[in-house]
Amino acid sequence: MPLLNRRNRMSELLDSGDCDVREFVKVLKKLEAHLPISDQYDKDCGQEKGVWWTSQKEHMIGWFSNQNSKGSGQFTRQKPNQSAKRAYQCLQCPGALLWIAEALGEDSAIVQKAADAARAESNKRRRSGIIRSHIPWQRVLALAKGIR
Repeated sequence: MPLLNRRNRMSELLDSGDCDVREFVKVLKKLEAHLPISDQYDKDCGQEKGVWWTSQKEHMIGWFSNQNSKGSGQFTRQKPNQSAKRAYQCLQCPGALLWIAEALGEDSAIVQKAADAARAESNKRRRSGIIRSHIPWQRVLALAKGIR
């Protein structure tokens, strides 16, 4: 895709409240890997087995980078996903959602409140939704725009 068309597409996505996953990955690569609230949440409530990453940063760079493909295994898609918003909405890893917000510079009281609310939920499948209710995509996008 020519550079001009790519820029136009990016402008359209930003105006629509979204951004391209490749652009979001560029932002994620600039962020700190280990932060206190998200690291503590992972220590207390994180995935216990099958972890291939050394930080949520590494995990999320992989997650968002792979969205622009058809995926593999249980993450196979009919067509590549270029929407960072859609990838964020599909993400079912509470620690990663907390890391994204904390690393982008969200107020630590908000991140802590989201972590505490998720920690209090006994149904693990609901925890990501709880975090997104405290830190919706629109807020993540606004914070990410400040990093670029």
